[in-house]
Amino acid sequence: MKKTILLYESCDGTCRKAYRTRVPGLVAKDCATQAVYPVQDISATGISLVDEAGALKEGDVLHMDVVLKDHSIVTGLLAEVARRCENTAGLKFTDLTQRQEERLDKLVLEVQKYLISKSKMYGSDIDDEHKT
Repeated sequence: MKKTILLYESCDGTCRKAYRTRVPGLVAKDCATQAVYPVQDISATGISLVDEAGALKEGDVLHMDVVLKDHSIVTGLLAEVARRCENTAGLKFTDLTQRQEERLDKLVLEVQKYLISKSKMYGSDIDDEHKT
């Protein structure tokens, strides 16, 4: 029996380890500096932050909370800046607790469920090849 493997590609063609999603209004708050960064996208393994000022450098480690509408979604995350591209910093989560991992998984899953529901309601396609 063949195993099916799903891969998610980044904009530069490299494979992603997890599905990334966008959540309007989601921000990351650096616990040390209190700086707030808009979240471009998030997955169970990492987060992409808008950093217009260029304050985040490769190798920096942040202790952060992920917040939506003044409500903490996931707290105490450790993340390392893995790459920079123009005004965006890509961070990978490190040393996740089981609870943090579960909260991140739930966030991404809820967004996926919402998008599927929305596509069914309005009759739009989820992707280019398949209709729902």
